[in-house]
Amino acid sequence: MPFFPNTNDEVSQFLRDRSKSLLHISGGEKDRPICETISLSKLNRVLLYEPEEMMVSVQSGIALFELQKILSGKGQWIPTLVHSETLEKTLGAAVATDHFHGRTLNCGALRTTILGGTFCTTSGEIFKSGSRVVKSVAGYDIHRAFCGSRGLFGIILDLTLKVQPLPEMFYRFFAPPEAREEILEFHPTCLEEHVGKLLVEFGGYREDIQFDVRQLRSSNLRIEELDEGQWAEAVRKLIAVRDKEKEKALSVVTEELLKKIRRVFDPEGVLI
Repeated sequence: MPFFPNTNDEVSQFLRDRSKSLLHISGGEKDRPICETISLSKLNRVLLYEPEEMMVSVQSGIALFELQKILSGKGQWIPTLVHSETLEKTLGAAVATDHFHGRTLNCGALRTTILGGTFCTTSGEIFKSGSRVVKSVAGYDIHRAFCGSRGLFGIILDLTLKVQPLPEMFYRFFAPPEAREEILEFHPTCLEEHVGKLLVEFGGYREDIQFDVRQLRSSNLRIEELDEGQWAEAVRKLIAVRDKEKEKALSVVTEELLKKIRRVFDPEGVLI
């Protein structure tokens, strides 16, 4: 059975007591019989939310659906953490895996939204990194190293994230690959090639998007409009494909570098 800590100290003690064992970090409820499991699903509170400052601090076990609902209530979002478009259910899992997302080029990579956080090394040491302001000189950006680390460095306990205004309107569609240059003139929030087509999203103020759509249609460009469900499914498939491509491209040199970095956070060689 997985262990469900209620506090950061319980996470720390669990790691200290099991520093030599096999351990799996999970944000969900799935049990892994081959190793001990710690689930952060009970660490799911919003610690601080200041919409005017465009920042939110939350525990890593919060469901992406809940986080999105809280932010959208204030007309805000994190473009690369939309729950229906991700392969993960919780914030911690999404950050630890750092899946590819088509909005990255236009809206910024996930790691750039991380202002700071609280973390626990595999030996049970809790530490903080970063701050709660966008412009900070609070040392090295260790908090961003945890983005995509897949649990190699330890556990993400909570994160402070930079949020963005939620667009008033979206327009999503497939287009032929040869239309790339024409579509780029409209400054799409997403433009990625997928299954032999261009997966495209326009996002912004309603009047601006409606104007762009009229201009697009007047060009007689062959497009296939997507509803919200079709869009989310297409994005998830795109992410899965790109993640496989990224894993294949991971060189031996990169693997060795990760091992060296891991030794700093995990001197005892705990497998997570």
